[in-house]
Amino acid sequence: MSELENLQLDLAEVQQVLGTLKRKGNIEYLNNRIKYLENSIKILTPQKVEQPEKQQEASPKDSDTLQYQGITKYAWDQEGNKIKIIISLDGIGQLPKENIMSSFSTQSVDVKILNYKGINQRFGIKKTFDDLKDRECSVKTTNNSLVVNLIKKENKHWDQLAYKEKLINTDSSKVDKEDPQASLMNMMKEMYQNGDDEMKRTIAQAWSKSQQEKGLK
Repeated sequence: MSELENLQLDLAEVQQVLGTLKRKGNIEYLNNRIKYLENSIKILTPQKVEQPEKQQEASPKDSDTLQYQGITKYAWDQEGNKIKIIISLDGIGQLPKENIMSSFSTQSVDVKILNYKGINQRFGIKKTFDDLKDRECSVKTTNNSLVVNLIKKENKHWDQLAYKEKLINTDSSKVDKEDPQASLMNMMKEMYQNGDDEMKRTIAQAWSKSQQEKGLK
């Protein structure tokens, strides 16, 4: 029998005896004894410890609503129809596999990394240079890096990872062979409309200079 059980039995017995006493001194003595036993029992009784509420961690289901820090530093190489993208992340191999999610389509790449050193990170290509075999693309980790393996649909050389729209229409079938000057003007106009501020300044200066030269002739 444990010490706690002995104290509980003593308390029950003393309380029973107390009910039979009439003399004040004996009653006070037993009341003090009861207080001692009650305090002892309280000390020995296991207390229920409330566990602190666990902070909810991000789950894959909530990944679309989270905020991410974009990954812009990486290295990549290609060989035949394969492309390897290497992202250096110290200790990434220690991160649980379920914290790394990837999604591929024929023209896009999206890799999410949850809670890497307290930060959610993301690497993505909205539109790739050319088509992919999305079902064959994959992601793997080493101790200190994340490797994204892409498989090209066609064995062609990629100049870059992301697709970029052409600023100038170079389709020779659309060149006006009877009036090449008009074709040149249209091309310059297209460059001006689609170019950045520097391009627009350059074209404007060239146009102004050509008009001045015409006036001198």
